Parts: sequence; C-alpha cells; structure tokens
Amino acid sequence: MAPRIFVNFRRADTGPTGPHLDTALRREFGEQEVFRDQRSIRKGAHFPAEILTALRKCDLLLAVMGHEWASVTDGHGRRCIDYPEDWVRKEIALALAWGITVLPIRVDGADLPDAAELPDDIRELSSHQGEIFRPHQEHVDFPQLFEAVHKAVPDLRRRRPRRPRGDSGGATNHIENFHHGSATFFGTDNTANTYNDPEDYDRNAHEHD
Repeated sequence: MAPRIFVNFRRADTGPTGPHLDTALRREFGEQEVFRDQRSIRKGAHFPAEILTALRKCDLLLAVMGHEWASVTDGHGRRCIDYPEDWVRKEIALALAWGITVLPIRVDGADLPDAAELPDDIRELSSHQGEIFRPHQEHVDFPQLFEAVHKAVPDLRRRRPRRPRGDSGGATNHIENFHHGSATFFGTDNTANTYNDPEDYDRNAHEHD
C-alpha cells in the first residue's frame, strides 16, 4: 500500500518539525500512510525514483513552511527555491501539476510567500489555504491539523478515536536538545522520540536541507 500523505519540508527552515509531524501523523493514521524521504527510502535505493513514485501515488502533500522558507540560500547565496531541481520546490511543483492536494503547514504562524516571490511552477502555492502548527502548542494545533488531513483524504482511517481540541493524546508537546541534526521530542504521557539526521545523507543531491 502506497503512503497517502507526503511530508515536504526543508531542514534549514524548520529544523526537526518535519520529522516531528511525520511521527505524529504515523501515530494518528498508521505507519504505512505517511512518506518522509529520509525515513521511507530504503538504503541503497535510487532516491529520485522513490520520491517520484511516492509522490505520484499520494493524495496529500504537506508543505511544511517556516519564516525563512522562501529565503533559504545555498552556499553561493542563491535562493534554494530558484533552482528547478531543488527537491522542495520540485515536489510541490509536481504535486500541483498532477492535481494532488497541497496543504501548507505554517510553522509558528509563518506567512505564505507572495506570488511574486515564487517561481512560476509553484506560484499557485501562495493562494492555498494552510494550517498553523506551533511546536510548543501542538496540544492545541494537532487536533485541527489531523482534521484538515482527514478532510483532504476522507477515506483515510484513524488509528485512534478522535480527541477534543487541546488533547494531544500523548503526542509530543515540545522539542528539546536540537543540536547538529539531532532532536528529542517529549510528550504529555512521558513518551520520547529521537530524530537523528544521518551524516552520510547526500545533502547536495537532495535539497531538503
């Protein structure tokens, strides 16, 4: 079964928030329903093919966007989204072209970029209704985010009963110790998850950094 939800994010913009959302979504909707590149692509696989296959089969792309989303630059001072082969841009552009629902996740209330700031192939993104996600207020924001995901993919089944707004259901409610690509998430029921950014990941090839 192909994942229904595709998580698109840039680490240089939102740090561990993308992996954090991936963890919470898998707990809510199931391990097989969510695709995140670093976790989902098997070792030794050709990642462009894996990404394109997962993207084509998904129903919803979550574009995780922080305050620096449109302005993150590479080592030469050029904006990452100005490169047609930048994977964050490419995934969104293909999703829009293929008619896949794109839901911006505005981290800490980040504004959507103006259309004039965006390349032509993702300019439409500026007019998409999004959801706000605040990592330190996730017990408030997660129920609404999960509901938005469910509305976008109505036949997506939840693993757990619906909870009232403000009940995180034990999901992690704050991020601690983010250092050199590693972060620990602590939850309301004393759960803990650790995200580690592998040192051998090919950052030059896959621009999610």
